[in-house]
Amino acid sequence: MSTLRLLLSDSTDPWFNLAVEECIFRQMPATQRVLFLWRNADTVVIGRAQNPWKECNTRRMEEDNVRLARRSSGGGAVFHDLGNTCFTFMAGKPEYDKTVSTRIVLAALEALGVTAEASGRNDLVVKTAEGDRKISGSAYRETLDRGFHHGTLLLNADLSRLANYLNPDKKKLQAKGITSVRGRVANLVELLPGITHQQGLLGD
Repeated sequence: MSTLRLLLSDSTDPWFNLAVEECIFRQMPATQRVLFLWRNADTVVIGRAQNPWKECNTRRMEEDNVRLARRSSGGGAVFHDLGNTCFTFMAGKPEYDKTVSTRIVLAALEALGVTAEASGRNDLVVKTAEGDRKISGSAYRETLDRGFHHGTLLLNADLSRLANYLNPDKKKLQAKGITSVRGRVANLVELLPGITHQQGLLGD
C-alpha cells in the first residue's frame, strides 16, 4: 500500500485552494495517496460543465462580494462559507476507490459521535425525527491512472444563504419547495454543539 500525505491549507481563497488541489492531483506520483483539507470564504463553486448564469444568481453574488469558482469534477453548484470543511482524497489506480474514502469520512464522523450513512451517489445523511438530513455532498474525477473524491462537511454553514445565490432545479422546486430543500440539510453543530473547523480536522 502506498504512503499517505496529509496536506492542510491555511488559505480561504477558493481559486488558490482549487488550483492547489489540481496541481497536487496532476503532479503527485501515481503511487501516492493524499488527503487535502481546506475551506473557502463565501464562494459558489460550480461543476466542470455548468453554466454559471443558469446555476447562480450572479447579480446577487456580485452585490454581496461572493466569488465564483469552477472545479474540475462534475456535479452541481454549491455555496461555500467558512462553516464548511472541504476534503479531497486522491490516489493512483487501482488504489483509488471512492467507497473507501466514503468509509473513512463516516468513520471520522463516528469517532466524533455522529452516526451517518451514505445516501444516493454523492451524499452523507444523518437520520432525525424529521427524516434524513444531508450533512455532506461529494463529487469525483478520474483519469487513466488516478482519481479523486472531494466533498464538503457542513459544520456551521449559514444555510439561510443557500437560496440567495443558487438557482434550484425547477422540477425539484415545484415538487418540494425551497423551504423543504433548505430543511433537508443540517449542520454538524446541531449534533455536536461547539464543533469547529480545527476540531473537525484534528479530532480534538
